[in-house]
Amino acid sequence: MSLLLSIHQWFSFLGNFTSFGLAYLLQTIVVLAFVGISFIALIYIFRKYMARIQRRVGPNRVGKYGLLQLIADLFKLLGKEAIMPERRDDLAYKIAPLIVIIATMLAFMLIPFGDLAYFGSIAVTHSKVTLILMFGILSILPIGEILGGISTKSNYALLGTMRAVAKDISFEIPMMISVLAIVMISSRSYVTGGAINGGFSLSAIVSNEIIPYGIIEPLGLLVFFISMVARASYSPFDLGESDSELISGYTTEYSGMRFGLFYVGLFGMVYLSSFLVAVLYLGGANGPFDNYVGFVYLLIKTIILVLIAFLIWVTLPRIRIDKFVNLGWKYLLPLSMINLVYAGLFVLYIR
Repeated sequence: MSLLLSIHQWFSFLGNFTSFGLAYLLQTIVVLAFVGISFIALIYIFRKYMARIQRRVGPNRVGKYGLLQLIADLFKLLGKEAIMPERRDDLAYKIAPLIVIIATMLAFMLIPFGDLAYFGSIAVTHSKVTLILMFGILSILPIGEILGGISTKSNYALLGTMRAVAKDISFEIPMMISVLAIVMISSRSYVTGGAINGGFSLSAIVSNEIIPYGIIEPLGLLVFFISMVARASYSPFDLGESDSELISGYTTEYSGMRFGLFYVGLFGMVYLSSFLVAVLYLGGANGPFDNYVGFVYLLIKTIILVLIAFLIWVTLPRIRIDKFVNLGWKYLLPLSMINLVYAGLFVLYIR
């Protein structure tokens, strides 16, 4: 039983169509609330984590242990005057941060969160093509960055946008090839060795992941993790927002809450990337008694990956643009091709 079907049964007296509509709406609100609270917690953890690593104090004034500092920052952003460029393309300028945050939140609706005790499965979307939908939504995110940079008519923002586009192209291709290897391996049953359906479903990939794919193909895990870190656009891969060269890249002309949406979208990508790596390569919600605590397993794996991402963020220096692009084209792309060939041989001769 899933949470969606439980809610549907609660409202079954309203009719099939209405009850399913309410079930999807309420479950979406629950997941969005969880994701939103997680974003707030992530930002607080990042500040304290960064301060500890860099031997600084971190937030400690507003509320106990600085817990209310984020609330204060929110009101500060809401209270700031929205200063907009005079020569801007108004519509594109205003919808760019909305595209980023909406696409990020939509992507979380596709994650197979696993089961949790009485509630059962808390995944929102049950489809055979959630993997395709996921990367389709992720392809929308750069549109927000491009609109945000071009619409301001600022040279700094334009340069940041061009860097972001070069970065996305360089790392999306190795990332997609790595995912193809996952689809190939998950299309064959561990038990019978026969072909199975649902290779493009994140839930099916997890259910067939008896041995984590990160163990079967560590090279694919390495390529995918680096590519997702690069796509998330945080240091040392924050070429689109290079503050030491381009002020803050495509967000240069944004202030107040519009800048805040870009900022939250950055942490959302860190969180989403960690969820995806955990689902595709680390067994997702699989584990002992996963019918009751599968969601907890997935969350623990995700938090560990988030802390690794934060460690990379606060310790490594920014990479020069040409070296960064070469990393994708000259190293990760050949490695992803080698991993794809290995996956094909694994399916044909080992499994």
